[in-house]
Amino acid sequence: MKMESTAKVYEVKLVLDVARFGDDPLWQNGSLHFQALNIPWYSTTSHGQIVSNFLKKVKMPYDQILEIVGVDTGPLEDLLHDGKMSNSSREQITWLEQTLALTSNNWKIVVGYDPLVDCNVARTTKTTKIYEPLRHIFEKYAVNAYVSTGGSCGHFHHDNSMSYIQNPIPGDQTNLDGFFMHRVSPLEMETLLINLDGEVVQRSVVHQHGREAM
Repeated sequence: MKMESTAKVYEVKLVLDVARFGDDPLWQNGSLHFQALNIPWYSTTSHGQIVSNFLKKVKMPYDQILEIVGVDTGPLEDLLHDGKMSNSSREQITWLEQTLALTSNNWKIVVGYDPLVDCNVARTTKTTKIYEPLRHIFEKYAVNAYVSTGGSCGHFHHDNSMSYIQNPIPGDQTNLDGFFMHRVSPLEMETLLINLDGEVVQRSVVHQHGREAM
């Protein structure tokens, strides 16, 4: 299993599994293989059931803390696509902002189910749009990265010092299947896209807020 061998080589500290609907074979099968490595497995599903919002704090080297904020973006669909603010979307936005307001650690990653980057491919030059008000919230509370399922904008999109990371899904426009590995240091977070042959095919780096020039 490529994920398991990669986890051993790079001394992986945790697995972040992003899934939305139905039974997740990675949760059912992959997490069993990882038990021997004693690696925490955080999943947006639990045996086929969608888990509600969560906050996890992970101790990193150099006395740093990585905070993972999981948010169910299902109630935000109308807001993302039509700009309509329902009661459920307002509750999710309020929870996300209140949770981020209480965070003060070095690295912050928000995990959702839906991609937040919208691409306009009708013209020769591809333009992107990041949905509000989530973009404003991420900027206000210095979120480093947003991780979601795949979308139409490729796997990485940078907006100032923040990265939008979209997981590869079988049959998308890239015809690529694989997984991400994130390496966090005091100054930067590097994300590697690894295919099923164990090869690094893409990489992206996001710097710690306020330290881009160091």
